[in-house]
Order: sequence, then structure tokens, then C-alpha cells
Amino acid sequence: QPALILGLQETAGGAEGAGLRQTFRLLDLPEMWILVLVLLPLLAFASWIGYGREKLPGPARAALIGLRFLALAGLLVVLFRPVLVQQREEVRKADVLVLVDDSASMRRRDAYSGDQAEVRAAVRELAPDGRDPMRLELARAVLEQSLLPHLTERGYEARAFSFGEGLAPLAGPDALAGRGRATHLGDALVGALASHRGRHVTDVVLISDGRSNGGATALDAARTAALSGVPVHTLVIGDTRPERNALVQIAEAPAGALAGDQIAVTVRVVGRGTQGLGEAAITLEELPPEGGRGQPRVVAEEAAALSESGERVILIAPPAADSQVAERRFRVSLAPLPEETLLDDNAVEFTVHVTPEKIRVLYVDGYPRWEYRYLKNLLLRADQNLQVQCCLLSATADFPQESTRGLPPLTRVPTGRRELLENYDVIILGDINPRSEAISPDPLRVAEFQDSLVEFVERGGGILFQAGVDDNPRAFVLSTQLEELMPVAMDRSGVLRFEGDTTREMRPLLEDPTAPHEVVRLHDDPRVNRQLWESPDGLRGFYWYCPVPRAKPGAQVLLRHPTDQAAGGERHPLLVVGHYPAGRTMFVAFDSTWRWRFHYGDRYHERFWRNAIRWLSLGRLKSGDRRYRVETTRNRFALGERATIEARVLDEDFRPSEAAAQTVWWRDPDDQRGQLELAAAPGRPGLYRGSLEPERPGLHRVWIEISGKRVSSSEFEVVLPSRENADPSPDPDTLSELSVATGGAAVDLARLDDLLAELPGGEERREPISSRLDDVWDRWATLLLVLAVLSVEWILRKRLELV
Repeated sequence: QPALILGLQETAGGAEGAGLRQTFRLLDLPEMWILVLVLLPLLAFASWIGYGREKLPGPARAALIGLRFLALAGLLVVLFRPVLVQQREEVRKADVLVLVDDSASMRRRDAYSGDQAEVRAAVRELAPDGRDPMRLELARAVLEQSLLPHLTERGYEARAFSFGEGLAPLAGPDALAGRGRATHLGDALVGALASHRGRHVTDVVLISDGRSNGGATALDAARTAALSGVPVHTLVIGDTRPERNALVQIAEAPAGALAGDQIAVTVRVVGRGTQGLGEAAITLEELPPEGGRGQPRVVAEEAAALSESGERVILIAPPAADSQVAERRFRVSLAPLPEETLLDDNAVEFTVHVTPEKIRVLYVDGYPRWEYRYLKNLLLRADQNLQVQCCLLSATADFPQESTRGLPPLTRVPTGRRELLENYDVIILGDINPRSEAISPDPLRVAEFQDSLVEFVERGGGILFQAGVDDNPRAFVLSTQLEELMPVAMDRSGVLRFEGDTTREMRPLLEDPTAPHEVVRLHDDPRVNRQLWESPDGLRGFYWYCPVPRAKPGAQVLLRHPTDQAAGGERHPLLVVGHYPAGRTMFVAFDSTWRWRFHYGDRYHERFWRNAIRWLSLGRLKSGDRRYRVETTRNRFALGERATIEARVLDEDFRPSEAAAQTVWWRDPDDQRGQLELAAAPGRPGLYRGSLEPERPGLHRVWIEISGKRVSSSEFEVVLPSRENADPSPDPDTLSELSVATGGAAVDLARLDDLLAELPGGEERREPISSRLDDVWDRWATLLLVLAVLSVEWILRKRLELV
């Protein structure tokens, strides 16, 4: 039925409201073809024939015909039953779903260089502080400054969601955190549409870098949206040029070192989209102390080949000029490549704690073998940072045991727990039997010695087992407690018998010659270092060794036999290091390091033992206080993971603390600080445990303070989750295909206005609630209108003197 809309009045509140629509309708109006082809021509003919034969001026005739037509038409309208329809309607605003990527890749910072001048200008307008903003910050700015105000102004109801691995309502732009461990773009779109089925959803706006790494594909989700008739508009965030990126990662860096130590850091350099660029310059800089002044100082430079698989590079910092410095801060950086798209992964910082204290060493051996003689002399004279006490078990009672000048000589083997914990950091056990009367005539003190060694290592001490032809490690097989400390497995059946040729000189093989462990790094150049260990022109080899079958799980093999294999097919380990659990352990399967003095004097003999002792001592010394130690369960956590922090605390008697809690302090890369209360671990005296969830990637620090003095500290790195970090470059093609498939617009930051133009407003939905009909013909106004037309016609006829 044709209807004439006279007006519309709306009252609305929130997303929904009520409105009143008034329309004029002719209920009995016939079909339009009857009206146009039959009725109106008949009315016109009847009006014309009444005055067609009268002799009248043209204007007067036309006026009379028109008045007659109007009168007949009015009568006809009354017959068609004119009514005024008052219809009450529910007015619903149009819903626009806004989906914002909140995954960890949105924390990347892009370069926006090259030919992206328009995008760069848009970025500077959204983030005018001059620094390269995170993608997440740009998404917040788009929401706050443009999209949400526009939707409100045009009468839309914006329903915002964040997504990563899942979909969640977004309370506001500030709630975006960039912690998602993966990006399930397709699942987010399908889930948002499904949750609003039945509502008046007119558009979807998707803000993302486009990189989806899980869940349904974006195109599958686009088909679902297309069937719903909802266009999906996409805004890509990030530098959309083909990825060219060089990144540097810390592969291995010492947590602590001693005064006078060189510091070696192993890094991994990866190049993406860098084919044909060859090498990149990598620099190791020493930074000023925290809170101090000064400029970074370059301490090492290397060149690294750029490849997708990555190249390992070792950088070595010389000893600090100031022997009293407590920590050294470093930065490893890569020079930016031409047209590089990501710059926030070109540098990484780390801190090394420096302990100026002397390492206290206890060296116990069974008899004056050549290894004991040379090693004892070396320890007593070689390193001013060592304090050594030796105990030779085969010596007579009146033999003056040797020690560092200023230290009293031992008269017996220290067997008490407190004796060991208070006086030593590293214990070297030579060819001894730990159950022998040579330890002590008192069997209780012998048992105490074994128990004390275990607790010494548990509290962070370092212990070295050096094999000998008599007892070590054979005698340890029957001492279950000490066997657990050793980083190698025992062969009880064969009793570790050596059945090789003692006339043939053999040289060990490095387990990792390109990135050797610090203990076996005798030369800074890996090629020269390998020649020293493996070449006939290098160090002298060995004739005898103890054939242990394998390293324990979690231990690290540093040297292996060149030919002899154990039952499992692997070559016998010759040098193994491990942890138990806070302390460090080492096993040396040969006793001929003294032969390395041939041709080289003490140069490499001294360096090996200094490296070994310092590595073993760091379990006790890196915290700065032997009674307190704080550390994390891992050195690296993914963003979104909770970092578990543990503290081991001893009382003044070096017994586990019985306090109910331990307070630690923490600091993030933005220098935000806070306190964390660690609770006592049930059944683990002296151990305190707690966790925190880091807010952003980078280097985080935790420490313990006693009376305002930092007594123990540790660091951990927070990185982007592996899936998010595998390929963080934006994917505009996926977003464009999604928009094309649904009839939406795909834009970048420079074309944000084009996206807003796709949301013009005026798309509210009206649903009738009730209606009322009011006849129009049955009114005085209608009657007066008809009488007026007839009266005008009668008056005009009289003036023209017509009957």
C-alpha cells in the first residue's frame, strides 16, 4: 500500500530506545495501474466535459476544471479510506565490532622508513613524542583519537574486543597489554560474530599486524563473515615493506665473574630478508654503572654473517680497570641495515656481577702424585684472588700442611658443616677414599665429612672430583651421598677399570669447539683454542683416564675421549660440569694436567685451573653474600609467563632460616620498581618462593636488601613468545584478502580516513512494537476542505455568469 510519511519522532537511551512513526495511508487504494490508467483519466474527463462546451476564457476554464477535479478527487480519496497510522517502534543502534590484536607481536617497534613517507607522517601524528612507538601504542591511539569518537558521533554502538589466543571484551584502549602468546585471528573473527548472532551488526573493524599463527585461517573466517553479510574492514599496523631484519640474541652470558676476569658472551645473529648483504658489524659496549654518568665504551667488535639459521659469535670484554667495581653492564648491538624494518631487536643488554672477594679453596688429596705437586704449587702462588689450604692425607702427623701465606696450616681435614660453609667456596677432592680413616680416626667425623660435603654443595659451594688410579671415583660408588653430587654416572659392574694402552698419548676433543665453555677456553680465538686441545702441536695429551660411561642428565660434557666409546656408543666423557642444586660440580677423568706445562710453562695450566675454580666458586660468590642467594628458576621467560623467584637464606649459624617470609625487590626495563613477598616453601627449610608476571619484554632484576645494602641479586630476560617472535613482520596481504572476501575496506595508517568513510552512520534498525489507525475523512477539517473547494467553484461560476 502506498503511504505518505508525515514525520518521525524518536526517543532513545543507550544502545536501544523507543520511537514514534506517523504515516498517512489510503487503506482501500486500488492497484496503481487502476488508479493511473482508469480512475484518474475518468476524473479528468468528467472535470473537462462539464466546462468543455462553455464559452469561457482559457484561464477561467482551466481554473474551473481544476476545481472540479479536486472536488471529485477529494471524494475519491474519502472512498479510499484515508487514515493516520501511529506506529511505536524500537530503535536499535547499529553494532560495530572492533577487534584489536593484543598478541605479543604488537609490542614490536617498526622503522617506518624508506618509501613509506605517508605512513610515517601518520605515525608521527598519532605518536608525536618523537620515538618509534610500539604497534600496541598506535592501536591505542587509533581507538582513542579516531575510531571510537567517530563511531559515537555517527550513532553506532562500538563493541570492542581484544584477541590473541582467545577473544575477550576490551574495557578500554588502556587495557591493551600485548601479552598474547599467539595470534588466532580467524578464531577471533568467528567468535565475535557468533557471540552477536541476532544483533544488528553492520560492520567489523579489525586492527592488527595481520600475522596469524594459530587457529582457523583468516580466509575461512572471512567466508563466515560473508555469509552473515557483514563487511570486515581491516587496518594494518606496522611497517608493511618486505621484511629485512637483523637481530641479536644472547646465547650465553655469565651471571657473575670475579675481579680481574675476562667476560665472554656468546651471541646469535640472525638475518631475515638479508640475502646478498653479507655481514653485519656487531659491537660489545660497556655501559656506565647504573645511575652513573659517562658514555658507553666499545670493548669488542666482530663481523657476523647474516643468515636465517643464525651465526654464533663470541665477544670478550677485558678485565675492568677498576678492581672494586661491583657489577659491569654491557650492550651487544648490531648496526641497522639499509631499509631495515624492525630496529627494537638490534640490541640487547646484560649485567655481570663482579665479586672482588678472594676465593677460598680446600684441596684434599691422598698422596703426593705429580698432579698434586704441580697443582698445589700453582694454587699457592698463581692467583692473588685465591686463598688455599691443602691437606695431604698420606702425610705424617708432623708434616706442615701447606697453605696461602697468612692462613694457618691445617692439622686435620675439616669435617664440620659450619667449618666448610664459613671457610671455603671450592673444595677439590683428589684421589681419596671419603670413608678412609685418613679423613679422621673417628668414624662419626668421617660420616660427618660426607654429610657436610653434600650440604656444602647444596648451599652453593663448588666441588671438583679429580680421578686417580686408586680411589677417585671408585671409592665414591659405595658412598651414595657423594655419588649423587658427581655429574657423571658410575659403572658399578666394571668398577671403572681402565683397560687401554698406557703407552699411547691421547688428546681430548672439545664438545663444542666453536663456542667452548669458559672452563676450557684457553685462548680467545676458538680456532687457536681448538688447536691447543686437539692438535699434536698443542698441549700434551694423557695416557690414563677413568672411563666413566656417561654424564648425568642435565650435566654438560666439555671434553671427550678421541676414540674410546662407552656401551651406549658415545665417546667417554673426560670433563663434565653440573649443578646440585644451588652449587656447582665438576669431574675431571684424567690426572695429567701438569703435563700441559711442556713448551708453555704455567700459561695454559694456570688458565685452565683458574677458569675451573672461578666457575665452581660463582655459585657462592655471585650473590655477594654467602648467606643470601636469590635467583629465578630460568634465565629467560616468555611474555605472559609468571617468573618464579627463589631465595635461599641461611641464619647467622649458616643453618636454613626459619622466618615465615622473605622480601625481595624487583625492577623492570622501564625502571618501575616494587616489592615481592616470598613465602617459605613447605618442607624446604631456608627456601622461599614466589612469582610475578612481567609487564614487558627486556631485562628484569630482583635483589635482596639487608639494612639498605644489596646483598644478593639476579636477573632474567623476558622475551616474546616463540610463535610471536618467529615471524613478527606484518602481513597486509592476509588482511586485504579478508576485506575483499567480505566487501570491506583494507587500509593502512595513512588511509585511516578511508576506513572512517565506510562508517557513515544512519544504520539503526527499527522494529514495530504497536500501531493505531485514526480515520482522517471523519473529521471537520476534511469536510471544511471539501466545502471550501466546492464553494470556490460555485463563486467562480457565478462571477462568470454560469448556471
